[in-house]
Amino acid sequence: MPCIMNVMKRRTPQEKKKLSYERDRRNVYGEAPHAARKSIPLRKALRNRANRHYQNQQLSYLGPTPDEALSDELGSLTRHRVAQYWQKYPDAPLGEVVGRKSERRAVMREKGGRKALITVRRLKIEE
Repeated sequence: MPCIMNVMKRRTPQEKKKLSYERDRRNVYGEAPHAARKSIPLRKALRNRANRHYQNQQLSYLGPTPDEALSDELGSLTRHRVAQYWQKYPDAPLGEVVGRKSERRAVMREKGGRKALITVRRLKIEE
């Protein structure tokens, strides 16, 4: 039986660049990419740790062995508060980032340097 391969459509360089601008993302939060790779798992771990800490505080019962009613009450205490979670904000599409950068460059060329860029930003905010 002959092997049927998935034939990919050949794309022109212009199509590839357009797809790249749509699919690729850049971190615009303002931190270094290496810091983001470290801080995302850290934030998730800290949030989960805080949730576990809260549940352990609710379960810290030092009295005699609890009867059925008391154990149900203690169990419901841990589920009374909804567990909080941490969520990452999505990065911006590469096309938007490049567009903003080119706008900034054009303003700096026209008006003369970074000082003009700050003035133009203030005018846009006031409008």
